[in-house]
Amino acid sequence: MNGDSQSLLEYDSLIDVFERTMAREDVGSVVCLRVVRSDLSEAMTFAELGARARVFAGHLSGRYGIGRGDKVAIVGKNRCDWDVVLWGSILAGAIPVLIDPERPAQAVLSHLTHTDTRLAAMAEDYRDAESRASLAAAALAAGIAVVEMNGAVGLGDPVERPGEGGPVFGGAVEAAGLDETAVILCTSGTTGDPREVELTGRNLIANIQGCLESVDISHTDRLVHILPPHHSFGLTVGKLLPLWVGATNIYTNQYRHVGEILAEHRATIFVSIPALFTVLAKKLEEAIDQKKRQSRLVAFLDRWMPAVLGRRLKKKQGWEALRFFLSGAAPVPHWVLEVFWRRGLVLYQGYGTTENSPVYGFCDQRRKLGSVGRPIPTLSVRIADDTGRTLGAHERGEILLGGPCIMKGYYKNAASTQAAVFADAQGVRWLRTGDLGYLDREFYLYITGRKKYIIVLPSGKNVNPELIEIALSEARFVDEVLVLPGCRESVPGVREETVRAIIYPDWEALAGHTRSSRQELLTRPHLVRNLIWESVHECQRNSVRLSPFERVASKQDIEIAADGFEKTTTGKIKREVYLNA
Repeated sequence: MNGDSQSLLEYDSLIDVFERTMAREDVGSVVCLRVVRSDLSEAMTFAELGARARVFAGHLSGRYGIGRGDKVAIVGKNRCDWDVVLWGSILAGAIPVLIDPERPAQAVLSHLTHTDTRLAAMAEDYRDAESRASLAAAALAAGIAVVEMNGAVGLGDPVERPGEGGPVFGGAVEAAGLDETAVILCTSGTTGDPREVELTGRNLIANIQGCLESVDISHTDRLVHILPPHHSFGLTVGKLLPLWVGATNIYTNQYRHVGEILAEHRATIFVSIPALFTVLAKKLEEAIDQKKRQSRLVAFLDRWMPAVLGRRLKKKQGWEALRFFLSGAAPVPHWVLEVFWRRGLVLYQGYGTTENSPVYGFCDQRRKLGSVGRPIPTLSVRIADDTGRTLGAHERGEILLGGPCIMKGYYKNAASTQAAVFADAQGVRWLRTGDLGYLDREFYLYITGRKKYIIVLPSGKNVNPELIEIALSEARFVDEVLVLPGCRESVPGVREETVRAIIYPDWEALAGHTRSSRQELLTRPHLVRNLIWESVHECQRNSVRLSPFERVASKQDIEIAADGFEKTTTGKIKREVYLNA
């Protein structure tokens, strides 16, 4: 399948996906979305989603004049309203703009203005009351309408629920073409700076179709996940894929109670991030080791028949319906994969980027643990050197992904789009992922590192170091700062990336504050480190642009560069020198 294979796609738009699912007789009364949050518990059937989305589409077009190609931003956590706004916007012909609800108000406003958003739907659970008021005031001042997701169908002014006489959208808007922008996701991108990724209907439909050709998922499945909806993985695997097949989508943020939630809702699939699977694996190993000390039978089974022990564990946990686990967003430690697979608990490790819509594929073979598998049928992969030459098996280079899943581009950023995407002689679009890896002789992909500077946290969050550097440069005792990936062992043997800052102090400011010379301060490194950490901590606390996950977490993640940084002739810090140190 290639980028021009429109006839091979099962649907011709996201509206087509939605309407054909809603027309199915076997899904109307099925729960479409169930939210099990620590602060919210709610559910919505497919029939209710269809009705509510059409009502909201009617309000968008009738009350706010939103139409074909207009941008509607969604700022909120996973909830039923979120899905209503998403599909209501699509039905009205608008383009949803998905924004991380952890972003501070000023950062959200930057996305709103840059994407030419006309209306922002803000949830009542967006940060705090002060942030909501600040964002609403700033958006309105910029000419952007603001409505609140508060459990009502039409947002903003009180409106009617389905059946109460509210304006219902009639579906008169012509669906966007397959190659027109269908959704915009605000992300850090493969090249580092915060930007917005445009995905088309072709991108999303091809990606989901390829997923379903690779794994068996149907309307009988109950998919439990912890994926935020603004994230590309959460949008496609957590939202679009279940709706496509008519399956139940269950979201939770109660990480400590995941086991009970899987049992209570008889989950058939669990999708999560490596950090949570690491915790589950550790608990599983500890429980088995304790049982092995108490029972020779358990010790025998775990050594010689681990799959039998795995079945017993699933039964005890109430996970009999569970077919497989799926991990994405970051690499899974090899030992975690082994803990699951050797006991017959299938854990697929996936890979992908927002720019490829986002699923690449997943590893479904124990003998290939550590690989992210082969690409889905609607995606191609090759490894290239710095000249673009395709490399052979086991030769390491940059991972290139090609085909109809590759993004349209970065919104209003042609230069960055051209740097990331190119077309070959056959017209197939290819993405330079910035990731390094190799293919084995059976075409299984192994990732060995990242070419770019993005820091990937255990949660799967992408952190742009330059954004943090800009913010920390305002700290009182900081002259220059370089942010790099750090390393921490939250669980013995499990190395996770963190945000690490190397700081060249403002010696003059320190000297004035302490009434000590630089030479004296160099003999008191603990004092220097404490003062710099205090100034960094204060700077981060007061920053209006940094999200909580974009901050240096502790004093231990700070390193003092007493002699300054090595620089290029243009005055730029030689980042590679410190990355490779």
